[in-house]
Amino acid sequence: MRRTKKPTSKIIILVILSGIFNLLSYSFDQLVVQAELTNRNLERQLVSQRIELETLSYEITTLNDLSFDVINSANYFYKHLPTNLYGSLSFLGENPKSKLKWEKFYKKELQNKIGNNFIIKLDELIAYFNNKTDDIDNIFKSIYPDPVIYKNILGENYSIKDIKIERNLLKKFDPYFEEDQKKLNEKDNVNFEIYSTIYKKITEFRNLEYEFYRYLQKSEGEYVEKFGSFLNFVDKYAQVQNKINYFILLSIISQIFGILFILLLFKSLISNRNSLNV
Repeated sequence: MRRTKKPTSKIIILVILSGIFNLLSYSFDQLVVQAELTNRNLERQLVSQRIELETLSYEITTLNDLSFDVINSANYFYKHLPTNLYGSLSFLGENPKSKLKWEKFYKKELQNKIGNNFIIKLDELIAYFNNKTDDIDNIFKSIYPDPVIYKNILGENYSIKDIKIERNLLKKFDPYFEEDQKKLNEKDNVNFEIYSTIYKKITEFRNLEYEFYRYLQKSEGEYVEKFGSFLNFVDKYAQVQNKINYFILLSIISQIFGILFILLLFKSLISNRNSLNV
């Protein structure tokens, strides 16, 4: 009759240890899967918050550029408006009784040409002003396409394009001298009204910078707040990522120990079997 031998305590311990570490490895694998699911949700939120920050950053940069553009353009208009308007009046509306006349320096034909060139430049200034107004309006609407935001910033029933100057405004402009004092006064009043209208439009255009700056401060405050939240969220995301790495490491270690104890178990079984055959 063939002899049998009961498993030794060493074999039983190796079986238990092998089972425990394989079970631990499986458990850590499951924890990795669960943590990965959580990590994916966090990644989506992280991407969403980063997009929000990038959008706010673009808004802030564009608003800064718009403010700078408005200031530079307004200064340009302020500078060239009186130069062109009063330049045309000076060359074309010269008083014949004036002691100092342009004809001492220029021929009449050249004098008229210079005066008319000032009027052309004034008309080009108005065209440039209107184009610049359209550009500012289009860029602003590209940042805030929602009409509600547009109204909140600029007010109800208001559009940047409303600042534009009428293209036929200069039709009433008359730079030539008039002998009749009454007619001359009336003409001067009309010319001054034209100047005042253009100047007020430029000032209204210049005031856009204050509106942009007010909303810029709001956007910068929102950016700082969201950036702080983003950093905290990154820390949370990093913690979950570290947990995943720890679980993976523990799973690998458990697998190694599980395999080690299985090998030791096989060795013990073979040794036990050989002892039975002796």
